Amino acid sequence: MAHTPGSTFRARWLVAALAALTSAVALAAEPNSAEPPAQRTGAVLKEIAGLTMPESAVAHPDGRIFVTEIGEFNKAGDGKVTVVHPDGRTETLVGGLNDPKGMALSGEHLYVADMDRVLLIGLDGAVTELAKPGDFPHKPVFLNDVEIGGDGVVYVSDSGDDKGQGAGIYAIAPDGGIRTVLGANAGIVRPNGLLIDGAGALLVADFGTGKLYRLVMKKAGGRPALKLLYSGFGAADGLVRDRDGALYVSDWKGGKVWRLSTPRSAPQLIAEGHKSSADIALSADGGYLLMPDMMAGKLVFLPLK
Repeated sequence: MAHTPGSTFRARWLVAALAALTSAVALAAEPNSAEPPAQRTGAVLKEIAGLTMPESAVAHPDGRIFVTEIGEFNKAGDGKVTVVHPDGRTETLVGGLNDPKGMALSGEHLYVADMDRVLLIGLDGAVTELAKPGDFPHKPVFLNDVEIGGDGVVYVSDSGDDKGQGAGIYAIAPDGGIRTVLGANAGIVRPNGLLIDGAGALLVADFGTGKLYRLVMKKAGGRPALKLLYSGFGAADGLVRDRDGALYVSDWKGGKVWRLSTPRSAPQLIAEGHKSSADIALSADGGYLLMPDMMAGKLVFLPLK
């Protein structure tokens, strides 16, 4: 079939236009690899990137994960709590915090250590001060982790300064009263991770020495009993148990996580090579550890099986 010069041009233009349209459709169907907050393997999240100094994570039974983001250290107002949805989407639950660190979930409320105060944050974003700086028996220096007992008592660690000055562990009663459980220079240099270990007892990670202790509180308010369980955890940070009762300890400075089948058993290294393994938690399905890698700006999902 013969073609005129004009029809040949139109045919070539039509082919080029169809090719461009096909390419555009293909690109639109692909995810934008430059911006996704999550990396996936199949339907399983591997990590959430783009966080600013994430410190603590906690999982809600419905699959949501809450993460504290410190922002810039010692800069007031740039911290926040972020919600990670099961599909990897992130959104801010509440902003304007100072240096939010440890966090615990009870019902529909988060308990958050925010530099020198403890906040009660509803899952609707409502914020109240559970404990103000002046409410503590001693001026808070570096409030760090939070743990809640079955009786409703909220325990909070204060890691103090770099030498442990001002360090301690406090108990906030349901009526708002605050007492000192362990003071500075009382056997633990820089208390960090806390974990309930039976009635009246806490496991405590010492950020300053890398040691793991069991602290038994006295009913009459006397000096608690301390027992060294293990050492060698670097800058010991987070503590959590899985559904089988195994204990996990993170090392912030070394970027590592250990597993102990019991608090007195030999630790097994299960993760390393991270920048700074902070306050760990168990996923809602029990299959993963949620590990904020603070200096890397990521929340990492570590498979347990």
